[in-house]
Amino acid sequence: MDRRMRVSEALIFLIFVSIPVEGFVAGADGPVSQKEVLENGIATLSCDSTPEAIDDELMLLVWYKDNDSIYSYDARVGNEWCNTVFNATGRIIVNTTANPTTLTITALRAHDEALYHCRVEFLLSPTRNSAVNLTVVVLPSKPFFLDELGNTVTNKTRPYYEGDTLVLNCLVIGGRPPPKITWYSGETLVDATSSISDIPNVRQNELYLPLTRDNAETLSCRATNTQLVPPLEASLQIEMYLPATKVTIEWIQGVTKGVLTAGVPAIAQCVAIGSYPPPDLTWSLNHDRLSQESNQTWDETHQNMISQIRFNPTMEYNEAILTCDAINAIMPPDRNSKTESVVLNITFVPVVKIIKIDEGKRNEVVELDTLRLKCETKANPPAYKYIWYYNDVEIKRRIDEKRISSNEFTIEDVLRTNAGRYSCAARNTLGETRADPINITVLYPPECTLPSITFNKETLTCNVKALPIADTYFWHIQQAEYDAQHLTTGSASLSLNQVAGPFSESLNISCEAENGIASQEKPCTKIIRVGHLKPPQPEQCDLAFEYKEFQIRCVPVENATYYELSLWRLSTTNTSLVLDQKKSIEVGSSLALMQNAGEPWLVRGELGLLNAGDEAGAAACNRYGCSAALLLRPTDVLLSSAAPPWWKFFTGKDMGISVGVVLLVVMFVCSTILAVRLARRSRAKTPAPVIQVLQLDDVTRDYLSRTGDIHAHPSRSLRSNSSDYSDEVEGPLPDYHYVHTTRDWIPPPDVTLTLQRESAV
Repeated sequence: MDRRMRVSEALIFLIFVSIPVEGFVAGADGPVSQKEVLENGIATLSCDSTPEAIDDELMLLVWYKDNDSIYSYDARVGNEWCNTVFNATGRIIVNTTANPTTLTITALRAHDEALYHCRVEFLLSPTRNSAVNLTVVVLPSKPFFLDELGNTVTNKTRPYYEGDTLVLNCLVIGGRPPPKITWYSGETLVDATSSISDIPNVRQNELYLPLTRDNAETLSCRATNTQLVPPLEASLQIEMYLPATKVTIEWIQGVTKGVLTAGVPAIAQCVAIGSYPPPDLTWSLNHDRLSQESNQTWDETHQNMISQIRFNPTMEYNEAILTCDAINAIMPPDRNSKTESVVLNITFVPVVKIIKIDEGKRNEVVELDTLRLKCETKANPPAYKYIWYYNDVEIKRRIDEKRISSNEFTIEDVLRTNAGRYSCAARNTLGETRADPINITVLYPPECTLPSITFNKETLTCNVKALPIADTYFWHIQQAEYDAQHLTTGSASLSLNQVAGPFSESLNISCEAENGIASQEKPCTKIIRVGHLKPPQPEQCDLAFEYKEFQIRCVPVENATYYELSLWRLSTTNTSLVLDQKKSIEVGSSLALMQNAGEPWLVRGELGLLNAGDEAGAAACNRYGCSAALLLRPTDVLLSSAAPPWWKFFTGKDMGISVGVVLLVVMFVCSTILAVRLARRSRAKTPAPVIQVLQLDDVTRDYLSRTGDIHAHPSRSLRSNSSDYSDEVEGPLPDYHYVHTTRDWIPPPDVTLTLQRESAV
C-alpha cells in the first residue's frame, strides 16, 4: 500500500512540475523584490515557505526563471529536482531547511538576469507565490581620457593658465546597465552629462571647464552603473600656471610700531602666496628697483615664496612707496604678477632752509618794499618751534616793523640798515637744526654824492651811489645862446667830444642815473667852464709871397684842430680896416706842409694879393672856440718884391686873347707855305721832308708875344720879419734882364719847350 502511494505521488509531482504554468503577474500573483548582483557574483534568492497555521505543512516548493521551472522540492517524499540545462555546472544551491528557504546561484552570467519566482504548496493553506527581479550588473571599463585633439591624456594635462577653458573627454567601454559618467574637481561635481559615443558600446562625457584657482585641484572622472561597488574612477592632475593670490610686506627688524628711523637699518620681508610655479620677488622704491640683493626661499609646505631685503632709511625716502612684486615669468605679462606696497614712515630731525617768498632774486629786496622770509622745513614728526636770527643774534620779539609768525619773518618798508644775514632754526621731538644764513641785500635807486659832477680834462663824471650800480645815465647840457642837448650813456663818464659844439664859456650840466630799480629822484647839477680848453694864440707865424700870391704860415699850436685866417683891408678912406675874407684851414689838410726833415709842420693859408696897410690874422681853433688872432702886416720890401713885372701887362686876359689870335694867323700862314713846298717836292719826286714841329705852352706864347726886355722873378719865398723863420733879403731885389734876339735866346724860368720830329704824310 505504501509503495503504491509513493509511486503515485512521484507521478503527480512530475506531472505538476512538467506542466507549464501561466506567467507570474507581479502584485496580483504575489510580491516582487529587486536584487542586483555583479557578474560572476552570487545571488541568494529567498522564498517564504513557512505555513500560516500550526497544523499545516509544506507540500511542494518550485522555483521558476521567467516561468520556466528550474528547481522543485517535494516535502512529502523529500525529493529534489533541478533543471539540468540551467544547472549544468552545479551552480544552484538550495537550502530548504532555512527559514525562509533560499536558492543560491553562483558564477552569475549576463543571461542569468531574469524574473525568478517561487511557488509554495501547503497541505491546508492556499498556494503562495513570491518573485525576485534579479539584475546581473556588468561593470564598464575603467575611464580613460582624450583631449580636444583626440590624444590620450594620462596623469597630467598640458599647462593651462587661469581663465582658460579645459576641454577633456572621459570615455568608458561596456557596462550594463549603461553607466553614468561624471566629472569631479576634487570632491566637487562639475559635470554629469554623459552621452553615447560614436564608437559602439562606448559612453563618454566631454567636459568644458573654465579653469579657476578653485577647480585647479585633481580632476577625476567617475563611471558607475550600480551601487554594489564604488564608481570606477580615473584621475588627472591639472597643470595650471597661477599668479600669486596675495603678497604681504612686513617689517621684521628696525621698526617700532610701523615707524622707521633715519639711519637705523631695517629688514623687510615679502611673502607671496598661491603662485605656481614659484614666482620671482623683486623690490622697488618709488618705482626704482632696489639694486641690493635680496634672498628668496620657497616654502613647500605652504606653497609660499619669501624674500627679505635690508633697507637703510633716509630722510629722502620718507613717504616713499616700497613695493614688492611677485612675478610669475612663465605667465602672460598681463596676468603674471601681484604687487603689494607700503608707504614708509621715516622719522628724522628737521632739515631747514631759509627762502625769500617775494618775487625777484633769492637774496635781494628793494628799499621800502616788504621782505618776507620763510623757514622751509622738512621734519618727521613735524617741527613745533621756530627760532629766527639776524646777524647770528636771536630775534626774540617784535622790533619796529619786524614780525615773526611761526615759520615766517616779515619786515615792511625795508631799509638799507636791514641788510644782513638772516637765519632760522626748527625743532621737533628728535632735535633742532639751524639753517644756513641767507645774506639779504637791500637795493636802492641812484642818488648824488659829493662832488656830484667832476670835470677832468675833457671828461665829465656823474658821481652817484646806487645798488645795483647804475647802468644808464641821462645828461642835460644847457649853454647860453644854444639849444639844450640831451645825451644818454652807459657809464658815469661823458666825453665832451660827444657834445655838439660850438661851446660857450660856461656849461650848465645835470645828470640823472638809472639802475633798473628806479630813476634818480633828484639830478646832479654843476656849472663848468671850458675856456681853458681853447688852444693858445699862435706865436710863430710869417707872411711870404709864393706861388704868385701872399701866404701866411704858422707853426701848429697844441690842442688846435683847425686855424681861422682873416684878411683885413684898408677902407677907401684909408681910415679903418675892413674884414675882406675869413676862412678855416684844417690842420690835417694838404695845406699843412712839411718844410724839411726834422722841422715842424707848418700851417699854410693862401691870402691872395696884399696892399700896403692890409693885415692878415691867424687864430688857432678847436671845438671849444678860437684863440685871439695874431695879426701880421706885410713890409714894404715884401710888397715891392711881390709887385708884378712890366711885361705882366701882356699876360692880361684881353691882351692874351689878342696875342693868341695873332699867333693862330701866323701859324696858318706858315702851314700854308709849308704845304705848298711839300706839294712841289712831291711833283719833283724828291724824298719826303722832315717837319720840325715846335709845341709851345701858354707861357711861351705869352713870352713870344712880348717885345723888348722881359723881367722875371725867381720862384722863391719872400717872408716878413714877423718870426724867427724869416729869410728876407735886405734891399731891393735885383732885376734879371733878357734881350730878345734870334741868335742868343734863353727861355724864361719854368718854361718848357718840347721838340718833336714827325714824318711827313
